[in-house]
Amino acid sequence: MSSTPLFDAVSRRHDCATLAVPHRTATPVAPPAPAPTSPLSAPVSATRSALVPAALVAAIDDIPVRVASALPQVVSVRPEQFVLVEAVADAVTRAVVDAVAVELDRIHADGAVRV
Repeated sequence: MSSTPLFDAVSRRHDCATLAVPHRTATPVAPPAPAPTSPLSAPVSATRSALVPAALVAAIDDIPVRVASALPQVVSVRPEQFVLVEAVADAVTRAVVDAVAVELDRIHADGAVRV
C-alpha cells in the first residue's frame, strides 16, 4: 500500500478493472562505466569541468518552496476522476523513465555527466 489514500484508491480501482494499457518495451542499456573513485580519475578534464555558482544552486533549491506556496495544499478528487489521475500519473512516470533512459544512454556514450 502507498502512503496516500489517493493512490491506494487508484490501485484498488486498477486491480478491479484491468485497463488495456500498451506496454512499452525497454531498450537494453549497457552497464555504466564504473564511477571514478578519485577526482584525479574523473572522466571530464578540468578544463571542461566547471563549478556551479552558489547563486544558481540557491535559485534551484528555492523553486520547490516557491511552487509549493503557490499551489493549494489539498485537491479533492471525485471517484469518476480516478481514471484521469491514473492516466496522468502513468504518462508522467513514462516520460520521466524515458528521459532518464535517454540521459543514461547519453552519459554512457559520452563518458561524461553534464553540469
